[in-house]
Amino acid sequence: MSALSSVPRLATRPFRRAGSTRPRKYRSAVVMSALPKITYFNGVGRVFGLRVAMFKAFGKDGWIDERLQFPEFKERKPTLPLGYLPVLSIDEEIFTQTEPMVRWAARISGLYPIDLKEAMRVDEVCAVAHEVLYKCPFDADEEVKKAKRLEYAESRMLQNMSYVDSKLAGSSNGFLLPGGISMADLQLYMVVHMIRTGNFDHIEPEYVDRFPNICKNAAAVEADPLIAEYRANYPN
Repeated sequence: MSALSSVPRLATRPFRRAGSTRPRKYRSAVVMSALPKITYFNGVGRVFGLRVAMFKAFGKDGWIDERLQFPEFKERKPTLPLGYLPVLSIDEEIFTQTEPMVRWAARISGLYPIDLKEAMRVDEVCAVAHEVLYKCPFDADEEVKKAKRLEYAESRMLQNMSYVDSKLAGSSNGFLLPGGISMADLQLYMVVHMIRTGNFDHIEPEYVDRFPNICKNAAAVEADPLIAEYRANYPN
């Protein structure tokens, strides 16, 4: 079975660009006149799940993965709706805010469940994963920033990570949902990957080891055929 068709419970109908004669292999709830485009930096950052969902929905050549270097971003910044990335272009309309982009891509790719209670579970874990990043303290003084983050790691971040770990405690497959990988798993993996690769400043890579169910979830994501197929086509 192809990784592009491995996730059940799809809530959408086939994707087809306007005027296209290509087979309806990928799935979407809309007809588009142009390829959808994600614009972000050339790194995993906060869009891993978004890129995976776009790949699952549209394949390698059915969407545009625009990756900017920082000098390019500085030039483009005045033209961005709110001055930051990522942005998603759909039929030349530009959208901001990662969470609605992620939910849209999850729906069209089958990474978002039909069942309302399961959808609530996915939304909850996605929101907590985002909060771990958004609530993370910053400071221009690196030593102050370090102190704040170490305190954060033992307070709000610990509370959030522990809560998600508890939500995964009853999983038989490592994923949040019994049907397999969903956007919740991808968003949680994004946080885990940032920590383990040293891209979460002043949070030790071993921090994740405190949460055994999150570790099992990350292993399940890495072993999923969709992720293997994505990584065969994209650098990160």
